[in-house]
Amino acid sequence: MPERPASEIIVHDQSRKVPQPRGKDQKIDRELQAELRIAQALAAGADGTLEDISQDRFEAEFKAMALNSKIAAAADLDCYVDWCIAERRAAFPADPVTLVRYIESKVKAKAKPATIVRRISSIAKAHHMLGLEPIGPRDRMVRQTLVAIGKKKKQRQAAAIRVGESRTGTSSPITIEALLQCCDSTLPGLRDAALLSVGYYGGLRVSELTAAEVEHLAVDADGTGTLTVPFSKTDQEGEGAEVWMPADAVRRLRAWLEAAEIDEGVMFRRIHVTRKKAKGAIAPQAWDSIPGHTRHYQERLVGQAATPAITVYTVGPNPLTTQGVNAIYKRLVERAWADGLIEIEKDDIVKALKTISSHSLRVGLTHDLIALGADGVAITNAMRWTSPGTILRYGKKLRAKSSATARFLSSEPE
Repeated sequence: MPERPASEIIVHDQSRKVPQPRGKDQKIDRELQAELRIAQALAAGADGTLEDISQDRFEAEFKAMALNSKIAAAADLDCYVDWCIAERRAAFPADPVTLVRYIESKVKAKAKPATIVRRISSIAKAHHMLGLEPIGPRDRMVRQTLVAIGKKKKQRQAAAIRVGESRTGTSSPITIEALLQCCDSTLPGLRDAALLSVGYYGGLRVSELTAAEVEHLAVDADGTGTLTVPFSKTDQEGEGAEVWMPADAVRRLRAWLEAAEIDEGVMFRRIHVTRKKAKGAIAPQAWDSIPGHTRHYQERLVGQAATPAITVYTVGPNPLTTQGVNAIYKRLVERAWADGLIEIEKDDIVKALKTISSHSLRVGLTHDLIALGADGVAITNAMRWTSPGTILRYGKKLRAKSSATARFLSSEPE
């Protein structure tokens, strides 16, 4: 590690909450809150003819859901039940006409198609919790309404952050290579470089990235590594998966962990930055020359030596949040464009920044694998999807460019 400038100080404060607490106790609190909100929504939305909710059935359905799914379901059911009460409609069991009217109201409110689909899915789960068949959510009229809004308004996919033209040849202007050049040797720079490398090469979801711990990394003799993903969105049973890390990604990760003195627990944490301005020297003054209203007159009496500007980095115990990861990616893209590392017009970079998200690295890795000619099964396994159908949504245009016809016809004649 290069010697750190004297103007930088790193503080390791495990008691400081940077950012707001997200530890195990807070996770339990969020889970209990979601459970209470869902139970209240079910009770408020039942039409009075339903039998008492089975606690065993409710808990079985609830435990099978991931934490983020529980929180999303609580918000979805709150919205749906409140709408039903306002419209004087029975929420459960859901009538197909009621659901269509609800969908139409959400479209008018400019809700995203994916959000509306998720809410109908949450309503179906609520039926299971109540011991009901989700006949309404599965009704053809409801499904056709969802298809119609999907055609009417295509949801924008997260912009791809790809590895770089030297690797794939058909890379997008926003690349890992460009962003890494914007990561300096300061503590935040080391963290951001490690975050980009691990996130991209592991194809990690943001929930997996922010939950990664030092204990999950195993480094091989050749410098490459294996990162264990204990559980994920598609692995609620916690069977775990392992992802490969190239040597340069492992080096960046180790540089960050060493500088931040993190030897256990979550890898990627928020850094609190405090900058203290330089102060000039204060010469000693006589008592009778100091105005009577002067604060800190003792400093005037004895004088004070000049102090340089200092940057203090405080590393806390808590992981980055999804919003924090999004902000880091957007900040790096904006900096890379300002430095001329990304060749995009000003209007285009504004549009690109709106579509950059914590999902951009997974989209970019998928695009790169398609461009390199990887087959669907290999990509599905690498991205830990349950179905290869997701690939079609991620890279239809790229698959066309990577087809045998495109490769053959685009080659130069001899």
